[in-house]
Amino acid sequence: MSSKPNFLIKWSAFLWCLKIFTYSATLTALLALATYAIMTALAEPVIINETIERTTSAATSKVQRGAGYVGIAWSIFLFNSLAALTASAGTALFVYFNRFLLKDITSRRHHHNYAKISIAMEKALYPIYRVLEWPAERFFGFKSINTQKAENLVWNYTGYSRYHFQLLTAIVPFSVPLLVAAANGAILGMLFAFHLFNGAFTGYHLAGINGIVGGIIYNITFFISAILPHGIIEIPVILLSTSIGYAIADSNCRLVRDKNLFVSDNIADLQADIATEERNTGTILFSPLFWKIYLFFVLLLLITAFIETEITPSIITWALSIVEPFVSSLLNS
Repeated sequence: MSSKPNFLIKWSAFLWCLKIFTYSATLTALLALATYAIMTALAEPVIINETIERTTSAATSKVQRGAGYVGIAWSIFLFNSLAALTASAGTALFVYFNRFLLKDITSRRHHHNYAKISIAMEKALYPIYRVLEWPAERFFGFKSINTQKAENLVWNYTGYSRYHFQLLTAIVPFSVPLLVAAANGAILGMLFAFHLFNGAFTGYHLAGINGIVGGIIYNITFFISAILPHGIIEIPVILLSTSIGYAIADSNCRLVRDKNLFVSDNIADLQADIATEERNTGTILFSPLFWKIYLFFVLLLLITAFIETEITPSIITWALSIVEPFVSSLLNS
């Protein structure tokens, strides 16, 4: 990779993040609706409402707590900016963590009891290492290597093979964009399920079958008008940030695979591999382009925080005023 990257946002990476976000939102919404339906059949209405409110408030509790210190707009802005930074730069933390992992492995030669405990714990995680083999070999082109251990090799002091260490360094960084995209999708799906179910639930108790339709229309109108004004900017920013994290992980993965890093038995070679990996990641993480893009995202998130707190309430009022006559006619019919 060049020392001055001229691109960070790839369409394929953005689509990958968008798919994870969409799948997570859809699955969470379906699971939440199914859970609400089951609870409705087994519990009292008051318990259902309390459970739904507690579940949805948990998704936004950190912002509410922050609002007590800096105000709601700044709290939203700060948490979203942190999320964007985590999504884009957080992947690199796994890369820089490898040097400490190697130091830990080499220190085991002189601390036998610690080595035994560490090896036992790592062997207990063997199924996870095996799981990594499938995506690594199917999607990233890795090939299994000789894992036999001769006497006094560094890999004798680990509970995994050199091949599994290679896969850990190459595949695990993808967990950051995966989790960020999935978590944000899950929050959106949970909020949608809450408004959909609570609208139907409340409407039914007010006016029967007609009330279900009216309640759903009213609550979904509220949901869309509350999310869309700022979400039309905020969601793409978070996904674009996540796609940068994916690009960092992908660049690292290709480097580990193409240069066959972390397969040597020599400590000096492994240290050189880590230096190569860190230089590759550093060309992105410490490039002016990366921070220019991030600052642009921060500016957009500042705008969305202003929209969410200052403009969205008026849009909600306007949108609800449009559907209220129709909803009222359903409830009174």
